[in-house]
Amino acid sequence: MSSALRLSIIALPLLLASLHQAVQAATQNGTILIRDKDNAQCSLTVPGEGSGEQVNYEFNSPNTWCKDIKRRTIQFDNLPSSVNILITDGIGCNTEDGKFSMELRTTRRVTSTPAFEFEDLVSYEDNTIIAPGLMMVKKRKTQDSDARDSTACIRLITSSRTPLRPTNQYSVNVTENVDYFTKFTCGLHEVMQGRKVEGEVQDYTCARFQLDSATLTVTDISWSDMITENDGVYFMCPPGKVMVGRHQSLFTYQRTTYACGALTNGVNNLKIRWFDGWSAPQDENESDFTCPENSFLVGRFHDGGSVGPTRYRCATAL
Repeated sequence: MSSALRLSIIALPLLLASLHQAVQAATQNGTILIRDKDNAQCSLTVPGEGSGEQVNYEFNSPNTWCKDIKRRTIQFDNLPSSVNILITDGIGCNTEDGKFSMELRTTRRVTSTPAFEFEDLVSYEDNTIIAPGLMMVKKRKTQDSDARDSTACIRLITSSRTPLRPTNQYSVNVTENVDYFTKFTCGLHEVMQGRKVEGEVQDYTCARFQLDSATLTVTDISWSDMITENDGVYFMCPPGKVMVGRHQSLFTYQRTTYACGALTNGVNNLKIRWFDGWSAPQDENESDFTCPENSFLVGRFHDGGSVGPTRYRCATAL
Protein backbone atom coordinates (compact mmCIF):
# COMPACT_ATOMS: atom_id res chain seq x y z
CA MET A 1 0.00 0.00 0.00
CA SER A 2 1.40 3.37 -0.96
CA SER A 3 2.22 5.89 1.77
CA ALA A 4 -0.20 8.41 0.21
CA LEU A 5 -3.07 5.91 0.39
CA ARG A 6 -2.21 5.01 4.00
CA LEU A 7 -2.23 8.71 4.94
CA SER A 8 -5.61 9.16 3.22
CA ILE A 9 -7.12 6.25 5.15
CA ILE A 10 -5.77 7.61 8.44
CA ALA A 11 -6.93 11.14 7.69
CA LEU A 12 -10.48 10.16 6.67
CA PRO A 13 -11.75 9.32 10.21
CA LEU A 14 -10.16 12.50 11.53
CA LEU A 15 -11.88 14.54 8.80
CA LEU A 16 -15.26 12.89 9.49
CA ALA A 17 -14.85 13.50 13.22
CA SER A 18 -14.01 17.15 12.59
CA LEU A 19 -17.04 17.58 10.32
CA HIS A 20 -19.28 15.91 12.91
CA GLN A 21 -17.98 18.21 15.64
CA ALA A 22 -18.49 21.29 13.46
CA VAL A 23 -22.08 20.34 12.60
CA GLN A 24 -22.82 19.43 16.22
CA ALA A 25 -21.40 22.74 17.46
CA ALA A 26 -23.41 24.70 14.91
CA THR A 27 -26.72 23.04 15.84
CA GLN A 28 -26.29 23.36 19.60
CA ASN A 29 -27.51 26.39 21.52
CA GLY A 30 -25.02 29.21 21.95
CA THR A 31 -24.60 31.43 24.99
CA ILE A 32 -24.33 35.16 25.64
CA LEU A 33 -22.63 36.14 28.89
CA ILE A 34 -23.57 39.42 30.57
CA ARG A 35 -21.31 40.77 33.33
CA ASP A 36 -21.36 43.79 35.62
CA LYS A 37 -18.38 45.88 36.72
CA ASP A 38 -17.58 43.37 39.49
CA ASN A 39 -17.73 40.41 37.06
CA ALA A 40 -20.98 39.03 38.45
CA GLN A 41 -22.58 37.36 35.45
CA CYS A 42 -25.67 35.73 33.99
CA SER A 43 -26.11 33.79 30.76
CA LEU A 44 -28.63 34.04 27.92
CA THR A 45 -29.37 31.05 25.69
CA VAL A 46 -29.15 31.51 21.92
CA PRO A 47 -31.42 29.18 19.87
CA GLY A 48 -29.67 26.72 17.57
CA GLU A 49 -29.03 27.20 13.87
CA GLY A 50 -32.05 26.58 11.64
CA SER A 51 -34.57 26.84 14.49
CA GLY A 52 -36.17 30.04 13.18
CA GLU A 53 -36.77 31.18 16.75
CA GLN A 54 -36.99 34.70 18.15
CA VAL A 55 -36.14 35.36 21.79
CA ASN A 56 -36.39 38.69 23.59
CA TYR A 57 -34.41 39.15 26.80
CA GLU A 58 -35.97 42.18 28.48
CA PHE A 59 -34.08 43.22 31.58
CA ASN A 60 -36.54 45.76 33.02
CA SER A 61 -39.39 43.29 33.36
CA PRO A 62 -39.93 41.85 36.88
CA ASN A 63 -38.66 38.31 37.49
CA THR A 64 -36.60 38.47 34.31
CA TRP A 65 -33.10 37.40 33.32
CA CYS A 66 -30.16 39.36 34.69
CA LYS A 67 -32.42 41.74 36.65
CA ASP A 68 -29.81 42.10 39.41
CA ILE A 69 -26.86 42.51 37.02
CA LYS A 70 -25.80 45.97 35.84
CA ARG A 71 -25.05 45.22 32.21
CA ARG A 72 -21.46 46.40 31.65
CA THR A 73 -19.99 43.80 29.25
CA ILE A 74 -21.20 41.19 26.77
CA GLN A 75 -19.47 38.08 25.44
CA PHE A 76 -20.60 35.66 22.71
CA ASP A 77 -19.86 31.93 22.98
CA ASN A 78 -20.52 29.28 20.29
CA LEU A 79 -23.20 31.25 18.45
CA PRO A 80 -24.48 29.66 15.22
CA SER A 81 -24.38 31.38 11.85
CA SER A 82 -26.91 34.00 10.74
CA VAL A 83 -28.10 35.06 14.18
CA ASN A 84 -29.49 38.60 14.09
CA ILE A 85 -28.83 40.38 17.40
CA LEU A 86 -30.51 43.63 18.43
CA ILE A 87 -29.20 45.46 21.52
CA THR A 88 -30.93 48.63 22.77
CA ASP A 89 -31.87 50.67 25.82
CA GLY A 90 -35.44 50.95 24.48
CA ILE A 91 -38.10 49.19 26.56
CA GLY A 92 -39.45 46.13 24.78
CA CYS A 93 -36.66 46.34 22.17
CA ASN A 94 -38.32 49.47 20.76
CA THR A 95 -35.46 51.27 19.07
CA GLU A 96 -37.43 54.51 18.65
CA ASP A 97 -37.83 55.01 22.40
CA GLY A 98 -34.19 54.40 23.29
CA LYS A 99 -31.06 56.49 23.02
CA PHE A 100 -28.98 53.77 21.38
CA SER A 101 -29.45 50.59 19.39
CA MET A 102 -27.17 48.27 17.43
CA GLU A 103 -27.84 45.36 15.11
CA LEU A 104 -25.22 42.62 14.90
CA ARG A 105 -25.05 39.43 12.83
CA THR A 106 -22.96 36.28 13.09
CA THR A 107 -21.25 35.23 9.85
CA ARG A 108 -19.60 31.92 10.86
CA ARG A 109 -21.12 28.58 11.83
CA VAL A 110 -19.51 28.88 15.25
CA THR A 111 -18.74 32.36 16.61
CA SER A 112 -17.02 33.08 19.92
CA THR A 113 -15.61 36.44 20.98
CA PRO A 114 -13.89 38.11 23.92
CA ALA A 115 -15.95 40.33 26.22
CA PHE A 116 -16.85 43.83 24.99
CA GLU A 117 -18.10 46.75 27.02
CA PHE A 118 -21.43 47.88 25.61
CA GLU A 119 -20.20 51.45 25.23
CA ASP A 120 -17.20 50.20 23.20
CA LEU A 121 -19.38 47.94 21.06
CA VAL A 122 -21.66 50.79 20.00
CA SER A 123 -18.62 52.78 18.77
CA TYR A 124 -18.06 50.45 15.78
CA GLU A 125 -19.14 51.75 12.39
CA ASP A 126 -21.87 50.17 10.25
CA ASN A 127 -20.94 47.15 8.11
CA THR A 128 -17.66 46.45 9.92
CA ILE A 129 -16.28 43.23 11.38
CA ILE A 130 -16.01 43.53 15.17
CA ALA A 131 -14.42 40.11 15.70
CA PRO A 132 -14.07 36.99 13.55
CA GLY A 133 -17.64 35.90 12.80
CA LEU A 134 -19.35 38.99 14.28
CA MET A 135 -20.46 41.96 12.17
CA MET A 136 -21.92 45.35 13.11
CA VAL A 137 -24.80 45.74 10.63
CA LYS A 138 -25.94 49.17 11.78
CA LYS A 139 -26.17 51.30 14.89
CA ARG A 140 -27.94 54.39 16.13
CA LYS A 141 -27.14 56.60 19.10
CA THR A 142 -28.11 60.06 20.26
CA GLN A 143 -25.59 62.65 21.41
CA ASP A 144 -26.45 62.09 25.07
CA SER A 145 -26.60 58.29 24.85
CA ASP A 146 -24.65 56.20 27.35
CA ALA A 147 -24.57 52.46 26.68
CA ARG A 148 -22.82 51.68 29.96
CA ASP A 149 -25.08 49.72 32.35
CA SER A 150 -28.22 50.80 30.47
CA THR A 151 -29.05 47.99 28.02
CA ALA A 152 -32.76 47.18 28.43
CA CYS A 153 -33.34 44.53 25.78
CA ILE A 154 -31.52 41.98 23.61
CA ARG A 155 -33.46 40.33 20.79
CA LEU A 156 -32.16 37.23 19.00
CA ILE A 157 -33.52 35.84 15.73
CA THR A 158 -32.02 32.70 14.21
CA SER A 159 -32.40 31.59 10.61
CA SER A 160 -34.91 28.89 9.70
CA ARG A 161 -34.26 25.79 7.57
CA THR A 162 -37.89 25.71 6.42
CA PRO A 163 -40.30 28.55 5.56
CA LEU A 164 -42.32 29.63 8.59
CA ARG A 165 -46.11 29.65 8.07
CA PRO A 166 -48.21 32.20 9.95
CA THR A 167 -51.36 31.25 11.82
CA ASN A 168 -54.80 32.66 11.04
CA GLN A 169 -57.63 33.54 13.39
CA TYR A 170 -60.95 32.00 12.40
CA SER A 171 -63.34 32.89 15.21
CA VAL A 172 -63.68 35.84 17.58
CA ASN A 173 -65.61 35.91 20.84
CA VAL A 174 -66.30 39.15 22.76
CA THR A 175 -67.23 38.87 26.45
CA GLU A 176 -68.93 42.08 27.57
CA ASN A 177 -69.57 43.77 30.92
CA VAL A 178 -67.00 41.86 32.96
CA ASP A 179 -66.61 43.39 36.43
CA TYR A 180 -63.22 45.08 36.86
CA PHE A 181 -62.18 42.72 39.67
CA THR A 182 -63.54 39.48 38.16
CA LYS A 183 -61.01 36.76 37.37
CA PHE A 184 -61.37 36.39 33.59
CA THR A 185 -60.12 33.59 31.36
CA CYS A 186 -60.75 33.17 27.63
CA GLY A 187 -62.78 30.18 26.47
CA LEU A 188 -61.36 26.77 25.65
CA HIS A 189 -58.40 27.09 23.27
CA GLU A 190 -58.96 30.84 22.87
CA VAL A 191 -56.28 33.51 23.33
CA MET A 192 -56.75 37.12 24.40
CA GLN A 193 -56.73 39.62 21.57
CA GLY A 194 -58.14 42.82 23.06
CA ARG A 195 -59.56 44.62 26.09
CA LYS A 196 -61.88 47.59 26.53
CA VAL A 197 -62.52 49.43 29.82
CA GLU A 198 -65.37 51.76 30.68
CA GLY A 199 -65.22 52.70 34.34
CA GLU A 200 -65.71 49.55 36.44
CA VAL A 201 -66.59 47.16 33.57
CA GLN A 202 -64.50 45.54 30.86
CA ASP A 203 -65.01 43.81 27.52
CA TYR A 204 -62.54 41.09 26.52
CA THR A 205 -61.94 39.94 22.94
CA CYS A 206 -60.66 36.37 22.57
CA ALA A 207 -60.00 34.40 19.38
CA ARG A 208 -59.26 30.91 18.13
CA PHE A 209 -56.49 30.31 15.62
CA GLN A 210 -55.66 27.68 13.03
CA LEU A 211 -52.65 26.60 11.00
CA ASP A 212 -53.22 24.89 7.64
CA SER A 213 -56.90 24.34 8.59
CA ALA A 214 -55.95 22.63 11.86
CA THR A 215 -57.41 24.18 15.01
CA LEU A 216 -54.71 25.21 17.49
CA THR A 217 -55.01 24.35 21.16
CA VAL A 218 -53.89 26.23 24.27
CA THR A 219 -51.96 24.12 26.78
CA ASP A 220 -49.79 24.49 29.87
CA ILE A 221 -51.75 27.47 31.26
CA SER A 222 -50.32 29.07 34.40
CA TRP A 223 -50.92 32.27 36.38
CA SER A 224 -48.13 34.74 37.05
CA ASP A 225 -47.09 36.18 40.38
CA MET A 226 -48.91 39.35 41.39
CA ILE A 227 -47.64 42.52 39.66
CA THR A 228 -47.84 45.84 41.55
CA GLU A 229 -48.95 48.12 38.76
CA ASN A 230 -48.32 51.48 40.41
CA ASP A 231 -44.60 50.60 40.49
CA GLY A 232 -44.48 51.37 36.75
CA VAL A 233 -43.44 47.82 35.82
CA TYR A 234 -44.76 45.82 32.90
CA PHE A 235 -45.79 42.21 32.39
CA MET A 236 -44.81 39.90 29.54
CA CYS A 237 -45.90 36.31 29.10
CA PRO A 238 -42.92 33.93 29.22
CA PRO A 239 -41.28 33.27 25.84
CA GLY A 240 -43.37 30.84 23.81
CA LYS A 241 -46.61 31.68 25.64
CA VAL A 242 -49.61 33.94 24.96
CA MET A 243 -52.07 35.76 27.22
CA VAL A 244 -55.34 33.98 28.04
CA GLY A 245 -56.50 35.57 31.32
CA ARG A 246 -56.26 38.47 33.77
CA HIS A 247 -57.29 39.14 37.37
CA GLN A 248 -56.96 42.30 39.44
CA SER A 249 -57.36 41.76 43.17
CA LEU A 250 -60.20 43.61 44.91
CA PHE A 251 -58.47 43.43 48.29
CA THR A 252 -54.98 44.45 47.18
CA TYR A 253 -55.80 47.20 44.68
CA GLN A 254 -53.38 47.65 41.78
CA ARG A 255 -52.12 44.08 42.19
CA THR A 256 -52.69 42.07 39.01
CA THR A 257 -51.95 38.54 37.83
CA TYR A 258 -52.06 37.16 34.28
CA ALA A 259 -52.66 33.72 32.76
CA CYS A 260 -50.48 32.59 29.86
CA GLY A 261 -50.43 29.37 27.85
CA ALA A 262 -48.65 27.70 24.93
CA LEU A 263 -50.28 27.74 21.49
CA THR A 264 -49.99 24.18 20.21
CA ASN A 265 -50.39 22.43 16.87
CA GLY A 266 -50.81 18.77 17.79
CA VAL A 267 -47.84 18.04 20.04
CA ASN A 268 -45.71 20.95 18.84
CA ASN A 269 -45.67 24.36 20.50
CA LEU A 270 -45.70 27.20 17.99
CA LYS A 271 -43.00 29.86 17.93
CA ILE A 272 -44.25 33.20 19.29
CA ARG A 273 -42.85 36.38 17.71
CA TRP A 274 -43.28 39.49 19.88
CA PHE A 275 -43.91 42.79 18.16
CA ASP A 276 -41.23 45.41 18.77
CA GLY A 277 -42.35 48.00 21.29
CA TRP A 278 -45.72 48.79 22.83
CA SER A 279 -49.00 50.34 21.73
CA ALA A 280 -49.60 54.05 22.27
CA PRO A 281 -50.66 54.83 25.88
CA GLN A 282 -54.35 55.18 26.70
CA ASP A 283 -56.03 56.25 29.93
CA GLU A 284 -56.93 53.00 31.71
CA ASN A 285 -60.59 53.73 32.53
CA GLU A 286 -61.31 54.78 28.93
CA SER A 287 -58.99 52.39 27.11
CA ASP A 288 -59.91 50.28 24.08
CA PHE A 289 -57.26 48.19 22.34
CA THR A 290 -57.31 45.19 20.02
CA CYS A 291 -54.25 43.59 18.43
CA PRO A 292 -54.11 43.62 14.62
CA GLU A 293 -55.68 40.71 12.76
CA ASN A 294 -53.88 37.38 13.20
CA SER A 295 -52.06 38.57 16.33
CA PHE A 296 -52.79 38.45 20.06
CA LEU A 297 -51.78 39.88 23.43
CA VAL A 298 -48.59 38.88 25.22
CA GLY A 299 -47.99 41.91 27.46
CA ARG A 300 -49.51 44.85 29.33
CA PHE A 301 -47.81 47.94 30.75
CA HIS A 302 -49.80 50.02 33.26
CA ASP A 303 -48.66 52.74 35.63
CA GLY A 304 -50.86 53.92 38.49
CA GLY A 305 -54.52 53.42 39.31
CA SER A 306 -57.64 53.48 37.18
CA VAL A 307 -56.62 56.74 35.50
CA GLY A 308 -53.00 55.86 34.72
CA PRO A 309 -51.67 55.11 31.22
CA THR A 310 -52.01 51.60 29.78
CA ARG A 311 -50.11 50.08 26.86
CA TYR A 312 -50.21 46.64 25.28
CA ARG A 313 -47.83 44.28 23.45
CA CYS A 314 -48.91 41.97 20.63
CA ALA A 315 -47.34 38.95 18.94
CA THR A 316 -47.84 36.51 16.11
CA ALA A 317 -47.35 32.73 15.96
CA LEU A 318 -45.35 30.78 13.38
